This record gives sequence, C-alpha cells and structure tokens, in this order.
Amino acid sequence: MENNKHSFVKGALILTIAGIISKVLGAIYRIPLGQIITSEGLAYHQTAYDLYILMLTFSSYAIPTAISKLVSERLEVGRNDEAHKIFRVAMALLAVIGLALSVILFFNAEAFSQAFKNPGSYLAVLAVSPAIFTVSISGAFRGYFQGMQNMAPSAVSQVTEQISRVLVGFLLAYMLLPKGYMASAAGAIFGTTIGGLVSFFTLYIIYAKKKRAIKAELARFKGRGTESTGSIINRIIKFSLPIMIGGSIMPIMSLLDTFIVMDRLQAAGFDQMVATKLFGQLKGMATSFINLPQVFTISLAASLVPSISESMAKNDMDSVRRKSRLALKMSLILGLPAAMGLFILAGPIMRMFYPNEGASLGIALMYVSPAVIFLTLVQTMTGILQGMGKEKIPVTNMVAGASVKAVVSYVLTSMPALNINGAAIGTVLGYAVATVLNLNALRKYQKKGLGIISITAKPAIASIAMTLVAYFSYKLLHASIESKYVPTLVSISLAALAYVIVLVVIRGITEEELDTAPGGKKLARMLKKKGLL
Repeated sequence: MENNKHSFVKGALILTIAGIISKVLGAIYRIPLGQIITSEGLAYHQTAYDLYILMLTFSSYAIPTAISKLVSERLEVGRNDEAHKIFRVAMALLAVIGLALSVILFFNAEAFSQAFKNPGSYLAVLAVSPAIFTVSISGAFRGYFQGMQNMAPSAVSQVTEQISRVLVGFLLAYMLLPKGYMASAAGAIFGTTIGGLVSFFTLYIIYAKKKRAIKAELARFKGRGTESTGSIINRIIKFSLPIMIGGSIMPIMSLLDTFIVMDRLQAAGFDQMVATKLFGQLKGMATSFINLPQVFTISLAASLVPSISESMAKNDMDSVRRKSRLALKMSLILGLPAAMGLFILAGPIMRMFYPNEGASLGIALMYVSPAVIFLTLVQTMTGILQGMGKEKIPVTNMVAGASVKAVVSYVLTSMPALNINGAAIGTVLGYAVATVLNLNALRKYQKKGLGIISITAKPAIASIAMTLVAYFSYKLLHASIESKYVPTLVSISLAALAYVIVLVVIRGITEEELDTAPGGKKLARMLKKKGLL
C-alpha cells in the first residue's frame, strides 16, 4: 500500500514538473510571437486556438481519464488482457472522433471564422485542424500508461509536444511573414499540429519498446473471454460525458468572448482591421502577462488536492483550514505584487516588448492587470474545494463569473471611449465574482472564516511599497536615460527587491510559507540566523 502511495506521489510529481515546463513555455511563447506577427496576427491565432481547444474538449479532454480509470481497474484484478483491449478500443474511438472533428473544422474553417466575426483567422483555423486528430490519438496512449501508474511517457510527450510546437511555430511565423499576417499566424499555429504529431510519435516509440513484453504478457490470457467492444465504449462514454460537459464550459465561454468583443467593437464604429488589432492587443498580448503567474498557482492548486483530501479523510478540519489559509496567502504573495506591478508599469512594459503597437496596448494591460489577483485566488480556491470533495462548486462559480464577464463585455465594449478596455473590465469582474462565490463556499463548508483581511494585510503593505519604488524609480530613470529597456528593467528589479525586503522586515512570510517555495528552506535558515524570521 505504501509502495502504491509512493508510486502515485512520484507520478504526480513527474506530471506536475512536466506541466510547469509546458506552461512556462506556453506562457512565454506568446510574448516574442506577438513581436513577429503583431496584434493583428495574434487575433487570428487566438480565434483559431480557441476553436481548437473547444474541439479538443469533445475528443481528448475526458476520454484519456476514462481510459486511465478503466485500465487501472482491470490491472488491479489481474486482467491485463482486458486492460489492453480497453486501450485498443479507446484508441479506435478517439481516432474516429478526432478525425471527424478535424475534418469538420477543416472543411468549415471559413464558416467558423466568419461566425466569430474574424474572417482573417480562416488560414489559421485550417492550419490547426489536423492537430485535433493527432492530439486525440496521443490521449489514448497517455490514458493507457497512466492507468499502469507510469506517468513518465505522458510527461515526456507533453514536453516534446510543447518544445516542437514553439520551435516550429516561431520558424514558420517568421518564414511566412512576407506573405502577410494571416499566413504568418497560420504558420505559428501549425506548430500546434506538428507538436501533436511529435507527441504521438514520442508515445508510440515508448509503446513500441514495450510491445514485446506486452505481447508476452497477453499470451497468458489466450482463449479467455473479454468484455465486448460495445460495452467498453458504453463505459468510456458514460464516464467521460460529465467531465466533457464540465470541461467544455470555459472553451465555449472563451469563444463567446471572442464573438462578443469582435462584434461589439464593430458596433462601436471600429472597422474590421482596427477591431482585429484591438482584439489581438487584449487577448493575444496583454492577457499573456496576466497568465504568467498562473504557472505557479496551477502547480500549487494541483498539490492542494491530495493534501486537503488527506486531511478531509481524517476529518481534521483545523488542518484543512490551516492549509487553506497558507495556500491563499501564498497566492496573494504572488498575485498582489504581480497585479500592482503590471498596473503601474503597464505602458513601459508594453513599449519594451511591443514598440510598434501604440499606447492603447499599455492601457489594455493596465485595465486587465487586477485580474491577476482574482485569477490566482480562483485557481487556489478551486484546488481547495476539489480537495474537499466539492469539485462541482468551482465549475458552477466559474460559469457565473463567465456570465458576468460576457454581459459586462457586451455592454462596455460597444462604448467607443472604452472599446477593448470594456472587455478587460469584464474579465476582471468575471474573475472577481468567481472569487467571491468560491470564498463564500469555503466559509460555508469549512464552517469558519479564513481571516482574509489578516492574510491580505502584509502582502498588501509590501505591494504598496513595491509600487511606489516602481513608479518613482521609473520616472527618475526615464528622465535621465534614453533607452526603451534600461529604465523598465531596472525599475522592475528594484521593485521586486523592495517587495522582498519589506515583506521580510514586516514579517509578512513565515517559515512554513517559505518551506513551500523552491529553495525556501535554505532562505528560511539564513533569515533565522539574522533574526528576521
């Protein structure tokens, strides 16, 4: 039993590390890509990518989880032959679904791009459509290996997929730039198709190396009856359907947001090209910076689920509350300074990365920057609620938040004075609503308040000090140094240093909190020696 637990924890750690590497690459990738294809190209890229994610939800979001569960169950009772049959049936099912969705997207690319008020995304939609098939069949391998408690193949394929996606995407975006931003955006997103192909080959090679041993194992079961193909498909669909429906909510909302923003910008009097560029500035550029802190809170949320589940199993609510407070404070320690830093240096940061985009891009980042606070909190609270066995609540609350976002975006984006910033306000309010609803759920099910004011106070004080340092240092440096980069980079560095110093001086971080961070134990020992902890 202890061995199984160790194997599970080790597997989860491998997947978490691979996930972090992939998320870091994915988050950083958008910034230099925007320099190549500009806001116009990113708008085409984003529309195609949102469609791809929605289609993927119907093919390979839930079914690999079902495969993993069913394979694990069969292996547990020693029926390796049935486990392998489940894999083969699921592979065929995913191949059919993936191919059908790829064909639908490919032959209806123009209709989809027109429907979402972004006709220039047509080539990008065409370019990404084959990826649904390759990523879907890769999902069958991932589910099979994970059912065998072997997480390494999934982790390796995840990293190879992301690396190849980024490299091919960059190369094609650059090579196709002379043909225009539509072609360049299509080249960039074709990297996703190549990434899916690389992922499939990676998993197939790993499987092929094990094939002889698998065949020898299956020979022991020759002549024994197995579950029918129809029954296996029925069980896969029955298990997958609720997960699939839940998983489709956010991609649908994202596409709805694309439609609303493009439609309302044109209703506000902007022509197609200006609307496309404004959409690209918000969704492709400004939002990339908002998503960066997610890399850390996603892994924090993932680690919370088993930790809080363990405390719940022991009926130790004090431990659940303590872990919840610690996780929320860690989210605020990251989210508050990120949001305030992006707000106060929005213009300089965007001028540094995108010098040709104009002042509207910095304003868009400024408007959307508070979303960082709520987004990091939502992810952490989702992990807590899932660990408490209340996994449906964050989904429902996110739907409520997304609905508020849709209404606010619809109303405000059509106002010429606000335009794309109306959609940014909608994003902030949407995440804020989901945060408040999640917080109420935590209070209700933990039967006690979490002391949000006391958790927030010290990170807020350190963030205010950091913001003042960022503002005045940039003002001073910008007036004395003629450079797009130096004043911004130095201001960010000084602000980060000021934040850490103030947080330590006011004892805003405890030894327990430091222990949760990479390299934190060493830092805790050093601060203890100096009497700062």
